Amino acid sequence: MVYGFGNLGANAVYNFLNGAAGLYLNRYPEVPIWLVGLLSQERSLAGAFAQPIVGALSDRTRTRIGRRKPYFIAGVALTAASLLYLSGFPPLVPMLIVLSINAFFLNVAVDPYTALMADLVPPSQRGRVGTVLAIFNMLGQIAATLIALFLWGQSPQLVFVLVAAILVVSFTITTIGVREPESPPAPKDRVKIDVGKYVRGLLAQRELTKYVLAAAVFWLGTGGVIPYLTRFAVNELGTSEGDSFQLFLPALLGTIVGAIPAGYLADRIGKKPVLAVGMVAFSVIALIGSQVQTVPQALVVMAFIGLANGVWTALNVPLLVDLVIPERAAEMTGLGSGVWSLAQPIGAVIAGILIGNFDSYRASFVGAAVLVFVAFLLLLIVRAPKVTRPV
Repeated sequence: MVYGFGNLGANAVYNFLNGAAGLYLNRYPEVPIWLVGLLSQERSLAGAFAQPIVGALSDRTRTRIGRRKPYFIAGVALTAASLLYLSGFPPLVPMLIVLSINAFFLNVAVDPYTALMADLVPPSQRGRVGTVLAIFNMLGQIAATLIALFLWGQSPQLVFVLVAAILVVSFTITTIGVREPESPPAPKDRVKIDVGKYVRGLLAQRELTKYVLAAAVFWLGTGGVIPYLTRFAVNELGTSEGDSFQLFLPALLGTIVGAIPAGYLADRIGKKPVLAVGMVAFSVIALIGSQVQTVPQALVVMAFIGLANGVWTALNVPLLVDLVIPERAAEMTGLGSGVWSLAQPIGAVIAGILIGNFDSYRASFVGAAVLVFVAFLLLLIVRAPKVTRPV
């Protein structure tokens, strides 16, 4: 449970950036639509190249407080500082620089945090632990959404400050409360900035490669719809900026409901089949969502999307952890996160171009539906580890 608090704080920030950055950038009319999607991201293009290095460094770090916690402290401090800076609506150029790398700051903490699951949790329990993390994930997102829903219209600056506070408090609980297990011998090879070597190392693990590819296509799809959701509410459904945040609530609640059975089923029948069902459902519901005409219709559709997303939220990381080499967990999860950090912003740019060409934010839902279904097809060729139950 204490481990889950870090997930709460990280996803409060992710949800806030995904939902509020599009509205935040309305104050900067010079920013084009396609760039709005690129900047309204929980993942960073800069992080795509640096995350594997951060993970490899974490695997090789040995300190009195562990090999993961120093990165928790550094990443959270940088993220909180950048959120406080952005709250003042700085000039255009420094704002763009800080907003574009803010997501990477948090990934300095999150990638080692994800690897800590491999350190703490045996494979037979990761589905259930994934459910616990999904619940904390959604609690963080709900907290950020409620803060924005009630306070954005009065004081966007206060919303930034409160989200930063949630991040700091939650990671402090995890950092103090979780005792890292004894570290294995550090890998002897030095960390080098060699993109080709890292790519070859990833490709050598075929099942991990196939899964990372499937997940990357999934993030291409969702990366194209989430950043534009508040603008969809304002421009297609006619809500105010403050009320646009309500579209997140049924999705977040639905995610909690969907994540609970997903984790328990995964530990019984396997993570892959449960995850596949969730991806198909997500694709179909996203296509239906592209046609909603009223706020009540959108709220219903978002609730069902949340149910399907709960499966992904609960099982994405546990299945990834099952496929990595334990002694290089942070390095391998960093590689996976790096690929996804490329995919999500690229998906946002593609969606922005589609929105501009079709003059409708509905295009992002259609694109997401197609890409998530392609991700499902790619998942089918992944050979996941067999289910092992404790005696």
